[in-house]
Amino acid sequence: MHIILQTVSTYTFSKSASEAIIELTPQKDYKTVYDQLNTTDDCLQMIYQYGKLPFFEHYDIHNVLQKLRVSSQLSIDEFLGIRKLISMEIAFDRYQQQFESKLMKIKELILSLENHKEVLTKINQIIDHEGLVYDHASTKLSEIRRQIKIKRTLLDKLLGQVLTKYADYLNESLIVKRNDRYVIPVKDTYKNKIKGVIHDISASGQTIYIEPDDIRQVTQDLEFLNRGELAEIEIILRDLTNRISPYQETLVKNLNIFIELDMVHAKACYAQTVQAIKPRINKEGKISLKDARHPLLDKEKVVPIDVKLSPEQPIMLITGPNTGGKTVALKTIGLFTLMMQVGLLIPANEQSELAIFDHIFADIGDEQSIQQSLSTFSSHLTKIKNMFDQMSGQSLILLDELGSGTDPVEGVSLAIAIIDEIRKNKQNRLIVTTHYSELKLYAFEQDDILNASVAFDQESLKPLYKLQLGIAGSSHALKIAKRLGLKKDVILHAENLLEGRKSNLAKSIEKLNFEQQAVENLREELKKKELELQKQIQSYKDKTAYLEKEKNQLLDQIKQKELKRYEKLKQEAIDLIEELSNKQSLSKPEQADLKGKLNKQESVNTKLTKEKLNVGDYVYIETYQQEGEIIGIKKDKFIVAFGQFELEFSESQLRKTDKPKTTVNKPKKVAVVNTPSKKGSYELDLRGVRFEDVKHLMDKAIDDALLSNIPSIRVIHGFGTGAVRKAVYDYIKQSSYIKSHRYGGEGEGLNGVTIISL
Repeated sequence: MHIILQTVSTYTFSKSASEAIIELTPQKDYKTVYDQLNTTDDCLQMIYQYGKLPFFEHYDIHNVLQKLRVSSQLSIDEFLGIRKLISMEIAFDRYQQQFESKLMKIKELILSLENHKEVLTKINQIIDHEGLVYDHASTKLSEIRRQIKIKRTLLDKLLGQVLTKYADYLNESLIVKRNDRYVIPVKDTYKNKIKGVIHDISASGQTIYIEPDDIRQVTQDLEFLNRGELAEIEIILRDLTNRISPYQETLVKNLNIFIELDMVHAKACYAQTVQAIKPRINKEGKISLKDARHPLLDKEKVVPIDVKLSPEQPIMLITGPNTGGKTVALKTIGLFTLMMQVGLLIPANEQSELAIFDHIFADIGDEQSIQQSLSTFSSHLTKIKNMFDQMSGQSLILLDELGSGTDPVEGVSLAIAIIDEIRKNKQNRLIVTTHYSELKLYAFEQDDILNASVAFDQESLKPLYKLQLGIAGSSHALKIAKRLGLKKDVILHAENLLEGRKSNLAKSIEKLNFEQQAVENLREELKKKELELQKQIQSYKDKTAYLEKEKNQLLDQIKQKELKRYEKLKQEAIDLIEELSNKQSLSKPEQADLKGKLNKQESVNTKLTKEKLNVGDYVYIETYQQEGEIIGIKKDKFIVAFGQFELEFSESQLRKTDKPKTTVNKPKKVAVVNTPSKKGSYELDLRGVRFEDVKHLMDKAIDDALLSNIPSIRVIHGFGTGAVRKAVYDYIKQSSYIKSHRYGGEGEGLNGVTIISL
């Protein structure tokens, strides 16, 4: 676990956050763990959606704020540290403004930051972005710097004059500095020709570095002014320190919030790296890991494992060959539990679940204590003894190769006794690895122990590192020896010895494993078929519900449309009769007779005849005021196709009518056809059509359908490369005339066809 925390700490931006990560300890309180996991997960989702938090490097200024607390004068660099902290506050405020409400845990932390823009203004008024105090910080500083500028100009002029004046006495015509004074390199033979102060002599003794009296007074004046500048800056910084010291507590508060955010952010960044998720957690000791990947193994090579422990089966016994992954499985379970209890997400499937434990004990690996003169076996027993002494509440115990390191008979007996002792507390969860066949049989006999094994490829003779639940495994020692290249004679001799010495118990376990594996395979196959069947049932239910809804909507549209048309025609006729009644040639009885006939809801343009009905006849459906074709007869019911529907009607609801005058043109291959079908819908064949032509053809088809009161269009785009289908769906998204759309069903062309409702 320490390695994991060390890795997580590398994602922090401050020393304080890094140290706090390394010192994290597992929490036992359910709410604390739950809140930590949620906060880490919120931060991870935030990173995925908005990017990482805007931390600045080295923002941790605890020492600076401690000096500010006691009003100790701050240096320019320390003020720059405070400026960085406040600038980070502003960056965080801008960042949180884009958050959605579901990320409130992180947003609340950021919103709790105090505003220190006033402090930033105070600092920026005094210190520029280069870390220099502005001239205008005080009147005195401004005057001192003005004088310094004048003196430097004068010094530059005098230095030029000195080089010219003493040119004949110089080794080189240049000005250099010695002891922070300006000097000229004079030849040794002429050192008495120049009045001034000697500051240095070259190694050869031929060059004397002299500060001429010509410039000494100006240099001294500059030194005096520089000292005055530093003194004035100290006064300014002391005043600035006093002005911002009242904000010390809120600055410390903000710094602590940033460190907390830094820790959460580091956990989330680590989770992003290892592709981790937030597991469900419980207090009942239930462990259900799916596709669990040990985070310290190469994520390209690690084999995911499934693990399951429950109150009904709180113990797991893992068997199988050496180097097969037993110990890794053991470590993965323990590590994931520890990670979860310090608020870290785990690299596993989202359906994974972990329990919160009061204690986590582990005895893993072959550790022999030389200093204490303990053997491997004694070392194991010492650890287990300490576990028993400390075990309380709900504990997770991980024991690797329990009972090994001593006589097998005694080792097995002791191992069973240890397991039985741990089993007494039903809250405990125990995971054990072993090679002993007797322990495998013991596990088979106990209802509360789950057998598991690491998979082994019988053909390649290599371990697969996958954990198989419900099955005990073999050590495969001889097969592994064969793979490693041990002499064939030795292996053959060992196989003969093994066959003679293999007990009935071992043979029974092998047979039981074989049969159990067959049952497990069958169960998995049945589970897959059951899931497939459930999907199909749900698909049919969805289709049926959709068609029923579409049918009702269409029928309602038909009724409303026809009713409006009928009312309009009736009103027009009544108006005509009223107009004719004003004429003397039309009698009152004649008016009443005409009005009575108009009030009968009969179709004016439909020719009806009462004849025997057969398959293929065209009929008028009085209930729906629609025409259709009889496609089948079922006892005394007639199956009529109209629109997109095929419904049953009694003979009294139907009247034979003439065949529609419109003809159905069969669509041609690689051409566009847009004509009404015999069932009252349009069909548009786009197979072979170019991508850029689809919009024009869709426009025309929808216009024709709307003008003809056709409620739907069957668009055939085929499967192909998908370009035409994409063009169709791009058009559907933009069209306001399309109410809904779906792929074709059975008998409609499946995904090669799209049905559009208008």
